[in-house]
Amino acid sequence: MKRVVSFILTLVILMLSLTACGQKTAAGGTGGKVKLYISYTTDDFRQAFADAAVEEGSARGVEVITGPEDDTVEKQVAAVKQAVADGCTAILCVPVNAATAQELEVAAGDVPIIFCNNAPEADVLVPDKYVYVGSSEEQAGQFQAERLMELYPDKTEFNIVMMKGEKGHSGAVGRQNGFKHTMQDNGITVNYVFEDYADWSGDIAYSKFIQFLRTEQPYDAVVCHNDTMAVAIAKCMKSHHISTTEIPVLGVDATADGVAALESGDLNFTVYQSAVGQGKAAVLAGIELSKGHSISRIDGADKTNTYIYVPFEPVEQSNVKDYK
Repeated sequence: MKRVVSFILTLVILMLSLTACGQKTAAGGTGGKVKLYISYTTDDFRQAFADAAVEEGSARGVEVITGPEDDTVEKQVAAVKQAVADGCTAILCVPVNAATAQELEVAAGDVPIIFCNNAPEADVLVPDKYVYVGSSEEQAGQFQAERLMELYPDKTEFNIVMMKGEKGHSGAVGRQNGFKHTMQDNGITVNYVFEDYADWSGDIAYSKFIQFLRTEQPYDAVVCHNDTMAVAIAKCMKSHHISTTEIPVLGVDATADGVAALESGDLNFTVYQSAVGQGKAAVLAGIELSKGHSISRIDGADKTNTYIYVPFEPVEQSNVKDYK
């Protein structure tokens, strides 16, 4: 009799264990279908990021959904809530405003978020739950500063036009700091004869550069936080018969337009930010977190399991063909 009771108890325990395992969600457990949602606003870089993420998901048999353009905080929060309701197991999110990261985390509930390309403050990230995939923005600005010092090794003072990205965006802040600190650390004096935000937009950058030209101030170079703005300013300079050889224009991202402008001589320099690399890394993180795993095994993950860094690469005439 005791053996029968023992056998029955064993069966009950086994059944309860299997039931518990089956109840674990893909977002925080060991099984289930991986389903990822990408929340982003469209520009050249972000679209390349999203396309790469979809392609990587397809290659790995993972469903990756891209929604309508989430171009306001309200739309983004609503989209995240809907993605969770639709059974998505992780969210890949390029925040409209990184300061709203906690609001997005509340909207996601227990579903992990991989923030991409616009980093929230470190204190809102949580190891292996709310993580960030991107590149070290300071490095991009550092490379731009080093390029100018390479072009003019005897120059100790520069008049610079600085066309910045979006106010408060981690990319704009990091690239600005990287440029300024590198110049300072090398004893170079920089006079910012014009410095303004153009929100990553070529049209806005063009318009603001026209405003600067009216001041008739001398300048040695134009440093831009992305290629879209840099290409637009180079076109503006050419239309005003200003040589981009004598006054170099520097960008970031190595987009298709940026690379073409570098080849033609309109741009002097850009920095490759791998949209493809970031898209792939974000999907890998989404898969791992959906399964309840750590991001620690992904290339570029830091020791805190909150950041995955995809390196920047300097691009100039000598190696531009490698980035076509």
